[in-house]
Amino acid sequence: MAIKIINAKQFTTKLKATIQFSGRLGFTEETANALDLASGKFARFAQDDEKSTLYLIIIDEASEDAFQIKSSSGYYYVPTKMMFDMLGFDYEHNTIMFDLIRQPSLDADLMGQAYLMKQRINKRKDKANEDIAIP
Repeated sequence: MAIKIINAKQFTTKLKATIQFSGRLGFTEETANALDLASGKFARFAQDDEKSTLYLIIIDEASEDAFQIKSSSGYYYVPTKMMFDMLGFDYEHNTIMFDLIRQPSLDADLMGQAYLMKQRINKRKDKANEDIAIP
């Protein structure tokens, strides 16, 4: 029986992405660094047959089925508004976040660095209806 030490370093960074109110998929700085995101990289998305699981695939070269990763002031994002609209994500009323979980076993099939997008949803606060406390 072989015993293998589990490397704690691979579990110290929590990879996250959030659908912004604009429909863009934005990455935290920590995630952008861990995924080695740059303006010259591209992102593809895949969905399982039941359409319940979404995957992010980071690739180095342009492809007709890939989005260009863009940067603004060191913030990385993917212009995904139309895709999320088509998939029925209600990001205008909900904060939709994804925990990104590396799936190296899918790299060859998906032709890039594959990440499972584990979805979390929180209701957005309606700023217009919030009570304002007056001192």
